[in-house]
Amino acid sequence: MALSFAACADGEPGKFDYYVLTLSWSPEHCAEAKRDRLQCGGQRHYGFVVHGLWPQYERGYPDSCSAASGVPEAVVQDMLPLMPSEKLIRHEWEKHGTCSGKKPGDYFGMIRSTVRTIRIPDAFSNPGYPIDTTAAKIRRAFLDSNPGLELAVACKGKYLQEVRLCYDKAMHPRACGRDVRNHCPSSLVIMRPVR
Repeated sequence: MALSFAACADGEPGKFDYYVLTLSWSPEHCAEAKRDRLQCGGQRHYGFVVHGLWPQYERGYPDSCSAASGVPEAVVQDMLPLMPSEKLIRHEWEKHGTCSGKKPGDYFGMIRSTVRTIRIPDAFSNPGYPIDTTAAKIRRAFLDSNPGLELAVACKGKYLQEVRLCYDKAMHPRACGRDVRNHCPSSLVIMRPVR
């Protein structure tokens, strides 16, 4: 993991400070050897997809807070357009959603309603060619398209991995905690093309 998040074993559902909504750049995930067939092998080609909504402490985060029931199949199906991996949806619920203090339908409903408010910058809407840019330019493009957001950009080497957006518990933008910061080791950031 590019950013230094520290899990805390003493997580209690609903007891956290804020959320990080993580949007992964799907072409980067699909360039890896271990990838999801639905996300990377179908007719639909994805740009930014939801990786997860993570309850956070000001430093660190709670992890796997309860052995709550699984995600109902209807909720999984509703989430697939935003999170095109059943395995990821179920994993994110077990690891992060159980810490939210919400039921699966409410937790994933909150993700859906928040994602609808985010405007992906035009330049990053399904480009069919690689984009050479910088973390600062990615951040600026998101802020120009979404005034008031707080975010960090994470890379895997020189390739864009994800954008992390910070929200309070009512899903209003707020400042990110100290361990949610930009991490792109190279000054050049490449966004792989959507194919």
